[in-house]
Amino acid sequence: MDDETYHLSNRLLYRLFKTVNLMHASGTAWTSDMKITTQQWSVLGALVRPGYSDGVSVNQLADYLMVSRQNVNGVLDRLEQAQLTERVQSTSDRRSRLVRLTPHGWEVWERLQGEIRAFYEQALVGFTDVEVVQFQYLIDRLQKNLKAVRKPANRPATKDKTAS
Repeated sequence: MDDETYHLSNRLLYRLFKTVNLMHASGTAWTSDMKITTQQWSVLGALVRPGYSDGVSVNQLADYLMVSRQNVNGVLDRLEQAQLTERVQSTSDRRSRLVRLTPHGWEVWERLQGEIRAFYEQALVGFTDVEVVQFQYLIDRLQKNLKAVRKPANRPATKDKTAS
């Protein structure tokens, strides 16, 4: 990678990192009246997806959200304390437990919809539908690349060009 490409990459990914942090802070502030964080919002949103409403395993949920099982369990613990989710025995495998929304969780999700819509409208003001679709496509490509990123074993140390 040449220096110009490195600096472009650095600026892009750093801006993305800052944007994700800002999105979490702004989103959590937006739903604070309902005492919902963006992490909880994302779990609730995943649980209302088609095919997930009867329950989903913690592993499936972690895979879908691209986070660790430990992170999902922490969020689920807080959602269970708020009586928004529950863990139930699987009907197909009595040894496994599934996570699903409670009736109260469904009510909260329905109430959240107005807040989420207004947040999206403000966050994406000035973006056309075509730009949003293009952005989704580019983010999907980046996600695919990031999933494939592996640090090579025994990689030689990079030489600092400014040291000489």
